Amino acid sequence: MSPSTIYLLIVCLVMGGLFVFGLISSRNIKNAEDWAVAGKGLGLIPLSGTYFATIISATSIVSYLGFYYLNGWSGMWNFAGTLVTSFVACLWVAKRMRQTECTTVPEYIEKRFGRPHSLFASIIVLIGASTLMSAQVKASVVILQAIVDWDEILCCVIVMIVFIAFTALGGMKAVAWTDTICSWVIIAGIWMMAIKYLGIVGGWSGMMEGIAALDAHRVAAFSPNIPPIVALGWTVTWGVCNFGAPQFVGRFLTATSPESASRSQGITALMLGIFYLPLVIVGVSGILVLPGIERQDMVYSTLVTQTLNPVLGGIMFAAVIAAIISTADSMLLLASTTWTVDIYKKCINPKMSSKSELQMARVSTVVIGVVSIVLIFVMEDVIQNIQAKGVTLMGSAIAMLILIGAFNKKITKTGALASMIAGFVTACVWYALGQPNGVMAALPGCAVSAVVMVVVSMFTKPMTKEDLAPFFPEEANRD
Repeated sequence: MSPSTIYLLIVCLVMGGLFVFGLISSRNIKNAEDWAVAGKGLGLIPLSGTYFATIISATSIVSYLGFYYLNGWSGMWNFAGTLVTSFVACLWVAKRMRQTECTTVPEYIEKRFGRPHSLFASIIVLIGASTLMSAQVKASVVILQAIVDWDEILCCVIVMIVFIAFTALGGMKAVAWTDTICSWVIIAGIWMMAIKYLGIVGGWSGMMEGIAALDAHRVAAFSPNIPPIVALGWTVTWGVCNFGAPQFVGRFLTATSPESASRSQGITALMLGIFYLPLVIVGVSGILVLPGIERQDMVYSTLVTQTLNPVLGGIMFAAVIAAIISTADSMLLLASTTWTVDIYKKCINPKMSSKSELQMARVSTVVIGVVSIVLIFVMEDVIQNIQAKGVTLMGSAIAMLILIGAFNKKITKTGALASMIAGFVTACVWYALGQPNGVMAALPGCAVSAVVMVVVSMFTKPMTKEDLAPFFPEEANRD
């Protein structure tokens, strides 16, 4: 049996298993809330698993590994913000968000600030989620074409059938539990690869000495390609903008309780730590094991096919497919829920029944999935940058409403809306300018959003105690 056949067999078994699980899970879905947020009944294990698997997308495995291969240890700054996100969420944000009893992030924004804010946020979420979905489709095509010599369009169609069918049938419950299973497949697979590579290069000291001999910059915290300003940009992109990405923040709303939402983030932070360490090891030591790979998004598939035995290679391909599916289904779920609940139901057909809402959500899942396929043919950037752009645009508009607006009752409706518009426009303009001086768009986008929110709120009409009471209970008793 050829290596390609073994790879394809293992990957098909994983994808087929997920499809069957989605079909089984669909039997327990009775209404739109069951489909969108699993009836708000996710415990610590599925909640931490789904959050982890959503963050550890195709970007983290396929593109980040190539980033470490090309840049060495200084590349690790691209995940520093992700760790910050989970710790801040554990200590501060997750519990407060779950206490709102909202179903979606735009719903929270509407209750906190108003309908215009929610509608603007929903449109941005649709744009961002479709972009992020396209990054996952693009990564899946890279993986499939490393296994079999199929046409790009055929690969897209096959992958999207699995993504769409799984998400449309199973909803959040299927997503959460399969994400949890996928999480440990991913962690186990990358550790097996890291251990093998350390054995090849002579352990930790052999790896560090070999890399230093090739290029001293590869063992430094910063490098000419990744100076401190770029490192800060990556940290802000994921550390701050993640709070404006509903695929992450929305997970807090599915917990069984506010306390579970908070504790799940502590568990997720530990899972992220034990994942990224071996990932960096594989990327950094990969240059010694197999030098000469030039394309960032091809490093992973090249290392797997040329340095691993077919069975381990099949497991590694299955791991990245698991990561892709776990993020793709979250993007589809987010986009379809946003369209159905936050736009169509509230603005077009507020009297629709729960059954109609569920049907609309499933139909929109198919439509958005098809749109995401089309987008990959117009986006030529590496997967890592496509994902960063999607998160940055959402984060620049929404993150400050979560990080500041949720805890500061002095923020006004006008200040919040001005902040969203200013942050989004700033990020778009910064991208159009080519991110001058290496400053990533997340830095000016989030900074402008925060400043505008605070300054405009100082000079506009405060919110009434009736508006604030649901989020600040002490306001209900204010004289």
